[in-house]
Amino acid sequence: MILNKINLFSLWLITLLVCVISIILIGGYTRISDSGLSITEWEPISGILFPLTSGTWNQEFDKYKLIDEFKLINSAMTLQEFKVIYFWEWFHRAFARLIGVIYIIPFVYLAYYQKIEKKYLQNLFIIGLLLIIQAFIGWYMVKSGLVNRVDVSQYRLALHLTTAFIILGFIFHTLLTFYLDNKLISERSIFSNNLSKLLLIFFIFTFFQISYGAFVSGTHSGLVYNTWPLYDGYLIPNFLDNSLFKISFLFENSSLIIFIHRSFALLLFILLIFLNYKILMHRVSNKYLSLIVFFNISFFIQAVLGIAMTYLNIPWYLALLHQGNSIAMFLLVLTMYLFSTKSSLNET
Repeated sequence: MILNKINLFSLWLITLLVCVISIILIGGYTRISDSGLSITEWEPISGILFPLTSGTWNQEFDKYKLIDEFKLINSAMTLQEFKVIYFWEWFHRAFARLIGVIYIIPFVYLAYYQKIEKKYLQNLFIIGLLLIIQAFIGWYMVKSGLVNRVDVSQYRLALHLTTAFIILGFIFHTLLTFYLDNKLISERSIFSNNLSKLLLIFFIFTFFQISYGAFVSGTHSGLVYNTWPLYDGYLIPNFLDNSLFKISFLFENSSLIIFIHRSFALLLFILLIFLNYKILMHRVSNKYLSLIVFFNISFFIQAVLGIAMTYLNIPWYLALLHQGNSIAMFLLVLTMYLFSTKSSLNET
């Protein structure tokens, strides 16, 4: 039975996977609610403590009052309102610490009792290293918004989000490989190896679109135009503003950023049509044909959410759904690619 083959190792990986998905969503809401700069210091140990007395709350609020976000945007904020944004940033950091514990304690236990096969160790060490790096990136990102800014750097935000998805990918890759190695998933008639290169390209493009979305969020580019598919009546927005084009415009010019994000979504749609055609022509097993169907549905949902956000001025619940659905798309296309590479190995 399948349940008999799901051991502590796979349960650990599933737990890590769920936790990383959760913290991406928690981080997304922290960003959407403008809570990310409420804690102005990074204290890896003592920072786990949540303020419980009026004295500690006033101390934290006084620290927040020193940064530009408060002075220029939230100067009328009350202590009760501050407690709300503080909670989400604290919860985000506390959950990150919890993931560290969930990673290290089971890893030490499983390694000590030799319950981890050597072929998985490389991925596991990479995951651990990336988790440590991600903690420093998180503070590096927050620090960028504390002085002479009212928001974090979009470059550091993109780095933080991209690293989170890389960690998610490594965990999922290890888990899926374990399932395939232990025959929990059939190795026959998954995806033809002829589709491997196409699926890799599609995976890279999907990953790029997700990462570049951080620049849309970091520069608030989604608020520039409330029309679709045109840009206030124009097919292409004016992003030059009578100045010469600079490479930095790709990451700093709001009109160009949203244009690239929308245009790349169209490119993905065209590539997805071609991918569907190739999969159908290769007569993929019906058992796994559902993967591309689910991806098609996720892509459609993502497009609808994106368009709805444009017209509704990006309400928080649609923005969070947009980010959550991107996780589903990422895992689905990664699954298809890994299946295709496994098929390739079986056929050689």
